[in-house]
Amino acid sequence: MRQARLLPPAVRSSLAGLVAFALGVCVGAGGSASAAPRMIRSCPKVSEAAKLPERRAGGVLRGDIDGDGARDRVSIHFGPHARASCGFFLVVQTRRRAHATRVPEWYKPPDVSTKRWPFAEPYVALIVRLEAHRSQVVVAREHGAAVVKVSLYGIAGGRLRLLQFFPKVYEDKLTLFGTVGTGDTNARCRKGGPLIVLSRSPTSATGKRWRFDRTDYRLSEVRFSAVRRRSAVVPEAKMPLLSRRWDFDVEPFTGCAVARGRRL
Repeated sequence: MRQARLLPPAVRSSLAGLVAFALGVCVGAGGSASAAPRMIRSCPKVSEAAKLPERRAGGVLRGDIDGDGARDRVSIHFGPHARASCGFFLVVQTRRRAHATRVPEWYKPPDVSTKRWPFAEPYVALIVRLEAHRSQVVVAREHGAAVVKVSLYGIAGGRLRLLQFFPKVYEDKLTLFGTVGTGDTNARCRKGGPLIVLSRSPTSATGKRWRFDRTDYRLSEVRFSAVRRRSAVVPEAKMPLLSRRWDFDVEPFTGCAVARGRRL
């Protein structure tokens, strides 16, 4: 202490500033209880989602998601101070209550905030009818130069949940489009189901022959199960004919779309 008093006033002031900065870093890293609420707010609870702001780019669509005969309001909400990996939510407002589920987004480190998230996704792209008495939500999740990835959500067991494909060939996202020269994918459907996923690609670099695949999926609760598969290999000259026969080049989810928002 005696030596510190002998230091020039400017030096003593600099040292005091460094100590204060170091203490601030420790507190910000979780060194005190006062920092805890800020960390909790960075990942809002699903139960709070309906009270969060709506995302303008997320769109708003209406359809009967819970199956009670009335149209429900579907939108994307976000936590203003949240990370993108946990701060976006799909919210379905029914006559009785609000249902919500988290829509995690990720690009690459660092995990940016929702306010700094530079992409249009997530947004509500469509409402589709893949069950007899209720509809589902198609959410655009990400896009590339020639592809778009979407996830499907529905209410089952009183909860809004991600719908998954079995076998798990698509994980939680279904990839659509692509390039005609190397292979592309589309999805069409019928009201009440099935969901029909189509793909086509050349069997060689020359493109003289093409392979077409079609898989029909039926939705039960939260899972799409493959119920029928078909494949065909045709010469290049017959590729346009089979594309038309299988309705390959229609708008995605043609046949079961109840409402469409921003185009995929």
